[in-house]
Amino acid sequence: MRLLMFHVESFWFRLDELDDDSGSRLSDSILVWIHSESEDEKNESNILRKMVKNIRWLANKVGCTSIILHPFAHLDDDKADPEFASGLITETAKRLIDREYAVTVVPFGHFTEFELHAKGPSLGKVFKHIT
Repeated sequence: MRLLMFHVESFWFRLDELDDDSGSRLSDSILVWIHSESEDEKNESNILRKMVKNIRWLANKVGCTSIILHPFAHLDDDKADPEFASGLITETAKRLIDREYAVTVVPFGHFTEFELHAKGPSLGKVFKHIT
């Protein structure tokens, strides 16, 4: 599991197949690009626990309660099965919502156009490789 996390001032995304100017704009959030690896499928419960823990750690450090989960299969060549990866993101969202975070999930399996404004402090950009 690879997580690339940004503390964003703003994040806007739109599914590429839409021809209009619609989209979603979110502010003051933790944007988490999530890449699931094939090894994750062998240790789902541990990966899930660590992923939620790392996201909560960063959110608490910067005082943020809004989380954006974005599937992003471009952080490594090794990829998990798409159904597994999608399910992992869904379960992560549920666990974060249970802990009273506001969670937005970017739709799985779609190309998105996006714009982000990441904050500058050292915790504005964090990479984690979870095993």
